Amino acid sequence: MCDITFKGIHCSQFGLEVMDTERPLFGEFSDSFIKLPEVSGSVVVTDNSESDIEIRIQFLLTPLPGQTYYDACRALRGYFKSSQKERLIFDEDSKWAYMAKFISSEDFERIVDDGLFWATFRCSPDMVAV
Repeated sequence: MCDITFKGIHCSQFGLEVMDTERPLFGEFSDSFIKLPEVSGSVVVTDNSESDIEIRIQFLLTPLPGQTYYDACRALRGYFKSSQKERLIFDEDSKWAYMAKFISSEDFERIVDDGLFWATFRCSPDMVAV
């Protein structure tokens, strides 16, 4: 599996390794469907704009030397926290970035117990060239 860079910082600097990803190809289209009386099927009102997509990434956390799992989890807060969308780049596709904002992860206790956790990023549907 390939790793990621978020906000210009590679995940390995925080003891993270990507184990799995869920990346939709594109966001939902905003088309509307209207059912008219006595007409079979629906009429489509086309709107090719797309909604944001959610990318889920499963990480394995290995604390850095001298860190406990609790220390490593607290360090992740600063890595993932941002006030706006930031570049999220997958190593295997490093010429393109998603504009992403971290929105959620699993419980602190689960991360400490298993080292594995899913993080969810809300991303603009179109990627940008790096």
